[in-house]
Amino acid sequence: MCELKFFFNKNDKKFTTVTTVVDDSKTNYIAHAFVKGPIYDFVSHQQIGYKVSDDYVQQVSESKYIVRLHNTYLFYDKDGKTTGTISWDYVFENTEPSIYYPVGIPASSTIISATGKYKGKDGVVRLLPKSNGRRNVTIKFSN
Repeated sequence: MCELKFFFNKNDKKFTTVTTVVDDSKTNYIAHAFVKGPIYDFVSHQQIGYKVSDDYVQQVSESKYIVRLHNTYLFYDKDGKTTGTISWDYVFENTEPSIYYPVGIPASSTIISATGKYKGKDGVVRLLPKSNGRRNVTIKFSN
């Protein structure tokens, strides 16, 4: 197992985002969002699990927001039994108070936690956000 490829789409009808705004003032916007959506095999387009994330937006100056995403992918087999999880974090700057990745700019970071058949695996997660809402994800394992 050297590489894992899958995708999800923020426009999927099963994709949900719940956002709680903590402070909505002009210079101190703070929000916390919870995201859940199905993930699909890159080739077969069959659902292989879920993406969940716990995301924060915090304003640091006018039109400048820091977005912190804590992502977890939960994978299951064809019988619906969980086979493992992979978690990673990503931080980026945005000009608006949105948790969504800038389109066309790859997001990349290391695996911070893994369970099940991925336990002990190290590697890099790379996500490419498309303009149609699709996010292509590639995880390259180093061990």
